[in-house]
Amino acid sequence: IKVRDAAKEIIKRKVSTYYGIGMALVRITQAIFNNENSILPVSVYNGGVYDIDPDLYIGLPAVLNRDGVHHVVHLKLNTDEQEKLEHSAAHLKDNLNNINH
Repeated sequence: IKVRDAAKEIIKRKVSTYYGIGMALVRITQAIFNNENSILPVSVYNGGVYDIDPDLYIGLPAVLNRDGVHHVVHLKLNTDEQEKLEHSAAHLKDNLNNINH
């Protein structure tokens, strides 16, 4: 919820979201340059970690360090969370298919 609502809070205070994008890039860069092994939500290759299309790049929690994405963190999802992830993956895949055709 914190990540989801961040854009709303930024727009309310700054009337824009590009500050949020910039801060996200700063945070990701810090995690890589400082070899932090921090868990951050980033768009990564699923590779079968979650029960969705294994060949899909999608926003998932991942450990970031000097190698970039060290690994995707597998969280145990409840039924509602799994359904929402599947819905997001299907929506993303449909949009990608529409672009490619």
